Amino acid sequence: MKSRQEYFYSHKLWLTIALSLYCFSLFLLDLCFFVSKGYATIFVIMSIALMGGIICHIMSHRAKEFLFCPKCGSKNIVKTGLLGLPISITDECPDCHSKIVLDKSIRLD
Repeated sequence: MKSRQEYFYSHKLWLTIALSLYCFSLFLLDLCFFVSKGYATIFVIMSIALMGGIICHIMSHRAKEFLFCPKCGSKNIVKTGLLGLPISITDECPDCHSKIVLDKSIRLD
């Protein structure tokens, strides 16, 4: 089983990929207004990028389920930044102030 640190990095990776796919599909939507032909091809690529972004977003939420304090259950151990992207994970719970070992497996808590 993975540790909290690994779940944090996988959550961060999935969200970054989802955000980049969303931006790519927005770029393709803007491209549709400037291109005179090839709407169907751009639409298919845009829909694939959107589906990929949604799948990556769902996978990131699955990794987020394990990012909590094992003592009190607080989910405030992850600090988020712009657009909800996680920045850092703390090794001390801000609510109950207990020490969290981030490299230990989830099953050992």
